[in-house]
Amino acid sequence: MKFSFLILSACVLGQLSTASADWPQWRGPDRNGSADASSELPDQLTEENAPVKLWESAGIPSDKDGGHGSVAIADGQVFISVVWHRNEPTETRQIDKDVLSTLGHRGTTGLDPEIVEKMEADRIGLSSRTRGAALDEWANEWIESNLDKKTQLSLGSWIKSRFIKGQAAIPLSVFDTLLTAPKEPFANQKALEAWVELQNFEPALKAQILSAVPNTKKVADDVVLCLNAETGEQIWKFSNPGSPSGRSSSSTPAVADGRIYAALSDNLYCLDVSTGEEVWKAPLTGKKGPASSPLVYEGKVYLQQGVLSAFDTLTGEELWQNKDVSTSNPSPSLWEGVILCNSKGKLLGVDAYSGATLWSVPGGGDGTPVVSGDIVVISSSLEGKNLIGYRMTDTSPSEIWSLDFLARRYGSSPIIYDGHVYYLGSERHSCISLESGEIQWEREAQSSISSPLIADGKLLVYENKGGFAAIIEATPEEYRNLGKTKIGALFCASPALVGRDLFLRTTESIACYRFP
Repeated sequence: MKFSFLILSACVLGQLSTASADWPQWRGPDRNGSADASSELPDQLTEENAPVKLWESAGIPSDKDGGHGSVAIADGQVFISVVWHRNEPTETRQIDKDVLSTLGHRGTTGLDPEIVEKMEADRIGLSSRTRGAALDEWANEWIESNLDKKTQLSLGSWIKSRFIKGQAAIPLSVFDTLLTAPKEPFANQKALEAWVELQNFEPALKAQILSAVPNTKKVADDVVLCLNAETGEQIWKFSNPGSPSGRSSSSTPAVADGRIYAALSDNLYCLDVSTGEEVWKAPLTGKKGPASSPLVYEGKVYLQQGVLSAFDTLTGEELWQNKDVSTSNPSPSLWEGVILCNSKGKLLGVDAYSGATLWSVPGGGDGTPVVSGDIVVISSSLEGKNLIGYRMTDTSPSEIWSLDFLARRYGSSPIIYDGHVYYLGSERHSCISLESGEIQWEREAQSSISSPLIADGKLLVYENKGGFAAIIEATPEEYRNLGKTKIGALFCASPALVGRDLFLRTTESIACYRFP
């Protein structure tokens, strides 16, 4: 089972693409954020050499209507897989999570009941004369005095919004009642109104609840689009009836040997790259609409769908499942015939051939493991170990270092380059020694979920919720920001680079920019 990492990389590359300068899967040719050697980024990013937009595609929904999946590029074509939601008129009515979100619901899991009681009492007791800057200052002081740092990050903005709304905010007890609403839709508006009436809400509150329930229902199609990489024009579109799965459906397709593999709402699809025709589809037996992106290796497609599944690339047959893997957001990666899976609270190594669990070590989170030689680095939501370096052995990895930092999200995947780890996420930019874990430099930054890329010794990363792309020199000597440019990207998706062309997803489309 063991062989050198360089041979493995060549094997994976050979399967994934016939062109050298492709980005055929999640995180690029080697699944580690590194662009092909022919790709280039400018030495300085100024107004004079800012990238020029070549094209922008026709409309493609995102977020709760189309997820946050990224693009793949192969042989002059751009691919994206989308669970394409739309609204259709309906007689039925339903109080679902979207309705609750519209009304301002947010779970209070992890909050001490006494703090929740105090929060509600202080909100109700706020003087109507406390407003504007004074209210803002009061709310900030309350949050600082009553919540620990971690809770401030996760719930602080929501609690502040309730203080700003004052007595107009819907009481938490009302949300508790709404959460008991039937899971099955009400037959019609009259049935919805009858249930709301039984709850004895105040008239104004009842009207607010009823107005938040739409007279439409979500339906969805599983869609894969193929666009011309030079023009953005649609070459083909595959569409099959699917199921609404919201923003959790954020998978990036993989192109290999003339086929494209896409995990959508109900099925994993294999399509012909040239025509978009279905070769096979396999039902997802775990989480519907996963965010995990398929990994293709030696005749199998691997996917984390609440379990780790291996499918035959020729037939779509599900060959095995590993139920020790229990998440559907992270994407698997490879190390010498071992499938590396971030899962709940742990990193697992799974035999690529038999599906057997080989080992399990602390980890967990949404980031993709990245490999350099015999070292694996993961970002993790595990408390106290948010970036971990492991040295791989024949038996089980041994931790060589770990770092902890407080952040709201730990979803960005790291990059390894020239003996150093670059972590550009969780509201920070960091450079860390690969061998020792020693921090070379670190800065606060407005980079959160998206995973960066590296090309030509330079890192490209989203900032300000995707509003800008910044270029940073990949050097441990000092933090060298080489400039940034406005692009308006979908900040949860990740960029792709082929040559000098930057491909990205926006909230409503795919766009291509070219560096001069």
